[in-house]
Amino acid sequence: MDKETALYAVMLSELPHVGDRLADRILARNRERGHGLATFFRLPAAVVRDVYHLPAETLAHLDAGAESHRARCGWLLGRLAATGGDAWCAGDAAYPGRLVGRLGPPPPVLYAVGAAGVLERPTLAVLNSRLLAEHTVPATAAVTQAAAVQGFTLVGGGMKTSYRVASVAGRAAGAPRVIVLDRGLFATFGAQADRDPSGFGPGRGPLDVARTLVVSPFRLGDHASPRSGQRRDELVAALADVVVAVHAQPGGQIERVCLEALDRGQVVLSWYGENAGLVAAGATAITETDLTDLRRLAGAAS
Repeated sequence: MDKETALYAVMLSELPHVGDRLADRILARNRERGHGLATFFRLPAAVVRDVYHLPAETLAHLDAGAESHRARCGWLLGRLAATGGDAWCAGDAAYPGRLVGRLGPPPPVLYAVGAAGVLERPTLAVLNSRLLAEHTVPATAAVTQAAAVQGFTLVGGGMKTSYRVASVAGRAAGAPRVIVLDRGLFATFGAQADRDPSGFGPGRGPLDVARTLVVSPFRLGDHASPRSGQRRDELVAALADVVVAVHAQPGGQIERVCLEALDRGQVVLSWYGENAGLVAAGATAITETDLTDLRRLAGAAS
């Protein structure tokens, strides 16, 4: 962790009344002006007001509470470092290039714990609607196990049952994993990032930081909300080179993120062509027999 860079990332993330789009505007203005976040947080209030067009509450916070904001974010960064975590700004070397290329805008700040190197492999996500179908669990396990054997990093989310099924199956198969949270790191882990957030029950297993990367686009203490679950699903799909829709209800959230992935040119596979709308939009229907060579199928579909 570059402490100074990470501090300014936390300071950007924690600005009141600043979401992804406003934070992206700040970063874009910085690039236009040829300076970074360190300079932004030292600018006179009048310049920030006239150039960045931030909400009045944010301007007042930067004007009257700049030192307290820095001090609080320094304390948060210390807590983050104690868990082994890091903070990445869009454009940093460690920031996942898949998000930059596929989302507009990508999360301006991404918090991470674990093995960033798992993203150097091809990636695959298994997506399911919240209401499980009869075939969801066995099909998810079959796809996950096949992907693990063929060298994919598995991308999924924490908390949602269908993501947990895929993540537990991947962990059992020894696959590298990326877990995208629907809440902040502190809200997930507390004081120590030592328990796997995708396990079942209160006695979740230990987090394998050598083979697992946990990421969150949310403020460190944020709790889950319906919108944060949607944002998690979007990031899971964007981080995956291959998206497998095992059960996507027509008109639902998972169908939407799969359609967006198709629009971006990603490979989307539909289990038995269950969702006819996805197949009509360009997804490839697959069955168990297609799982023997997912890399070839991904290449043919793309």
